[in-house]
Amino acid sequence: MSLHRLIYLSYARAGIGYSDLRDIMDKSEVNNAQAGITGMLCYGNGIFLQILEGNRKMVNQTYHRIVQDHRHHSPEIIDFRAIQARNFPEWSMKLVQLDDKIPDNVKSLILKFSDFHTFSPEQMTADQCFHFMKELYDLFTLG
Repeated sequence: MSLHRLIYLSYARAGIGYSDLRDIMDKSEVNNAQAGITGMLCYGNGIFLQILEGNRKMVNQTYHRIVQDHRHHSPEIIDFRAIQARNFPEWSMKLVQLDDKIPDNVKSLILKFSDFHTFSPEQMTADQCFHFMKELYDLFTLG
């Protein structure tokens, strides 16, 4: 088995709304489950930050399909590496929306891993992005 993790960010097109995010999640959950992909998608301040994990070939195919989506642009691969085990095994995909109404514990996580009080993954290293998302995952799955 060749497990890999891909982390990337991209920028939302103007006018993206809740229905777009819901559509992305609905399709991602189905497609990713079929492909054996797990991961997480964060969205805030007009930026998407996503982790995909699974078989190397399937992660690549999924990423290439995602970058064709017209609802975002300028994708940047932050990290791509082999991993020993999945870090997001419970989610074929989960969206965490990071807007003005996020709880204080999530705000604290943002500040823990960045220089800003607002979600700014373009200013974070690959390790900071990963650990931020992993702690978010733990927060939501472990309570």
